[in-house]
Amino acid sequence: MVVLLKESWCIVSPTLEPRYQICARLHKKQVPDDSGAYYGADIGEERDPPGQIRQTKQLYKAINPLKHTLRTLRRYRIILEYFPFTLKESGVTRELAIVLRDASIAHGKAATSAKFLHPDMSNRNIMFKRNGNGSVEGYLIDWDLSMDLTLAYDQSTGIQPERMGTWQFLAIRLVQPNETGKPLIQDRIDGVESFYHLILWMALRYTAHQLDSATLTHMSHRNFDAMYKDPETGEVDIGTMRRANMKSGDLSDEAKFANGGIREVLLQMRHVLCQRYIDPEDAFGNSKKFEAQRKAAEVKKVEGLKALEDPNWLPNLLNGVLEEEKVDWVTNEARVDHGLGKYPSNP
Repeated sequence: MVVLLKESWCIVSPTLEPRYQICARLHKKQVPDDSGAYYGADIGEERDPPGQIRQTKQLYKAINPLKHTLRTLRRYRIILEYFPFTLKESGVTRELAIVLRDASIAHGKAATSAKFLHPDMSNRNIMFKRNGNGSVEGYLIDWDLSMDLTLAYDQSTGIQPERMGTWQFLAIRLVQPNETGKPLIQDRIDGVESFYHLILWMALRYTAHQLDSATLTHMSHRNFDAMYKDPETGEVDIGTMRRANMKSGDLSDEAKFANGGIREVLLQMRHVLCQRYIDPEDAFGNSKKFEAQRKAAEVKKVEGLKALEDPNWLPNLLNGVLEEEKVDWVTNEARVDHGLGKYPSNP
């Protein structure tokens, strides 16, 4: 085993535990694959000389850049197991699904057993190692900003003055306008949805499909990267495309993914996760002509939301697709690097 000595900064907050304490609780609750942290400690105490404590500006409103408070950071060191491969370095498409399954197990068990919610499912926070027999094991890393679920959170809590997580993969409800005018607090199911956005992003960037570079650049920007600022409040949101693609599946349909395994994973995930955003009454109204369809949609929504309450829903789904003999993981399994162009700026 190779280990690293990492030195970094952690946010000093009553609602954020130090990284090494988080990892100790994960180990105690036998979370199957956390970041492999073994020892850690703060460097010095509050009264230490400059260098171990610092403060950074923390902006609240884009419309008023002069309004800010100071966020206190403390230096710490931690010993971590070294994982050599990033998510985008997976060899074939099936390995990508295995690594993400392992990470989803850690995400679910950490939230339900250790009562920590990892807020950032992203390509930077999932690593893997390759065993001697060639098999891969995935790991969810960087638990520094994990939310302690034994505490009560609201929009005024210091842990959440702004959105936490990677914009491209945040759950749709977290990147759309809401009545509070402030970022919503994440929950475990938001993290499960983030896995879907991450898998879709990885499939578009690194698996075989039919989109050319210009189309891929345009559609990826609108679904993952777009930011629209409200001129009155300064709040930003993703727009409507991510929600529309979740409900319709148009982005996957347009891509026509060539690997049967990744296509099946995305299809099964979306058909359940989209129920978070489908309103049967909006879709079918009160028309007698569509009463049967509306009732069927209502049942499907209830079943979908209930399924998402199970922390093992995503690991079980991925296991099922990985083990299903009729799913073709071999054809077009090789990694494909798709180049992205520069998205034109608004005039």
